[in-house]
Amino acid sequence: MPTSMGKTDAYLIQSFETEIAVSKSLEGLNESTPPVMLTMLLRVRDVERWSPPAGFQLLSRLGAILSGRGTVEALMALEQDPNVLSIEASRPAGLPDAVSPVAFIKADLVHTAAVAEKGDQAMVALVDAGIDVLHEAFLDDQGNSRIVEVWDQTDDSGPGPNAFYPALLASYGTVHTAAQIAQYVSSQSAPATLASGNPHGTHVGSIAAGRAVGGFTGGVAPEARIVAVVTKIKSGPGDPFSMGYSTSHVDALAYIKAVAGRLDLPVVVNVSQGMNAGAHDGTSLLEAAFDEFSGGGRDPGAVIVKSAGNERNFAGHARLTLASNMLEQLVWRCKAGFRSEDVFELWFMACDEFKFRVSDPSGGQTSVVSWGSPSLRETLPSGNVVVMSYTRYHHDNGDSRLMMVVQPGGASRITPGDWKLEIESVAVRSPGQIDAWVERDNSRSAEFANHLEEEMTLTIPATAHTVISVGAVSPSQPMQLMNFSSFGPTRDRREKPDVVAPGKDIVAADAGTKTGVRPDSGTSMAAPHVTGAIALLFSHLAKQPNASLPNAAQVRAALTQHAQNFSGHFTPSSGYGVIDVEALLEAFQ
Repeated sequence: MPTSMGKTDAYLIQSFETEIAVSKSLEGLNESTPPVMLTMLLRVRDVERWSPPAGFQLLSRLGAILSGRGTVEALMALEQDPNVLSIEASRPAGLPDAVSPVAFIKADLVHTAAVAEKGDQAMVALVDAGIDVLHEAFLDDQGNSRIVEVWDQTDDSGPGPNAFYPALLASYGTVHTAAQIAQYVSSQSAPATLASGNPHGTHVGSIAAGRAVGGFTGGVAPEARIVAVVTKIKSGPGDPFSMGYSTSHVDALAYIKAVAGRLDLPVVVNVSQGMNAGAHDGTSLLEAAFDEFSGGGRDPGAVIVKSAGNERNFAGHARLTLASNMLEQLVWRCKAGFRSEDVFELWFMACDEFKFRVSDPSGGQTSVVSWGSPSLRETLPSGNVVVMSYTRYHHDNGDSRLMMVVQPGGASRITPGDWKLEIESVAVRSPGQIDAWVERDNSRSAEFANHLEEEMTLTIPATAHTVISVGAVSPSQPMQLMNFSSFGPTRDRREKPDVVAPGKDIVAADAGTKTGVRPDSGTSMAAPHVTGAIALLFSHLAKQPNASLPNAAQVRAALTQHAQNFSGHFTPSSGYGVIDVEALLEAFQ
């Protein structure tokens, strides 16, 4: 299989090659083993006139962005299809590193007095790693669950979304209905991912839409209805079916849109998971799909809120500036421990010509990748495999991208120590800036050792055009920006993050307990404060006889221009300042 094709993401190609090799090496498997299928996103020219090739399973559609799973033969057919514009891998990603200070953002003033708004006419959607439906923070005052539905992508026992929403294509996972959730609450027994599983989503969800109970003082929109998607972004042992970040989240958005339409409710989606690799300029298929959810920011009553990310202290972004005829090195430190791969992306102007070569810690070197020789897959003396693909005029944005993937290969692990990318500038016709990102995982297995840059550390898709990106501060005056909170702007110099919210030592619901709490910190905790604030706005306006719901562009303008410390000036650290929920609602009076 070729390592470079015009429309296809090189990461997807090498993923197929790796999965096929692994499948053939496993005991008991042979050439008759069912074909390897990987998940991907497509952008098509004309959805109505396009039909999937043999071996491709369509999962969901948002505008011209499609998600699906396919064989290598299907990928080759898609590559030759003139109606297919681009193909992108669905990558794995990790959760962000992880008192709800409602009063700090002035939400308490909205809950009481003349407004008395708590969000009952809006829906909060959670796209996360799990939710405890038994926690009493998600009940109403009568003891009934406010969770209207949960789609658990990790449980393939079914039925999946298309059994309830025929217009949806996704058939994997299990949808838990409101009636089933009511039964779980009544019996105080639920599947693990809906009870004592990953605590991240429970904590995040309660900040956005939890009611006061036990040691929890309550979230921002404590009466909002809730829909949750438990994402499947990684495979477990013996499990060949991983949706990856991109497909799992695009499918989640399509599902959430269907649920909101059925209930005829405005919806705010909270996403506190993210990824690093990519151009960080809003042009990828994943970012385009997130923008499509809100109709490019124009559809009323539909907004996505994304955590900025906790990447600023993890040495995941480097920047080099070269003139013509220079030689430079980008060094990254590989940590000990097993994983399947380390992934890096470098982005720069297509008019600039560079040559690249990788060296491992023992001095083993690859061949050179250049305009004339744009791809390679080589095994170093250490046994490690290096895959490089140099794409000029990338289909997303017209820039150049170098993608590097390092795999254990014949070695037991990726060799720890300092790896080097030698960069030779042949001809530079621009400012000569190269931005590099290392894809994150929960172990933080690789980090840059030189040319570090704390700006442009937002995790994708916080870089999408219409998504509201939220950084983290302490709930105190004067506010203190958290040292982990990712900085903007985007690579194309758009102003992100938009605002900041409390993200330090936030006490909220703890999974596996009926009324228990736990503290946590991160931009994951900041984002749901904004999610809840927008739910309050939507609910309040939905009750006004002549009011219309704002769209994402209008909400962003009001959030930023009515921040508590708004000065009219954007900063890469805190956007336009701390959100002010009271002022947000007043902006639409």
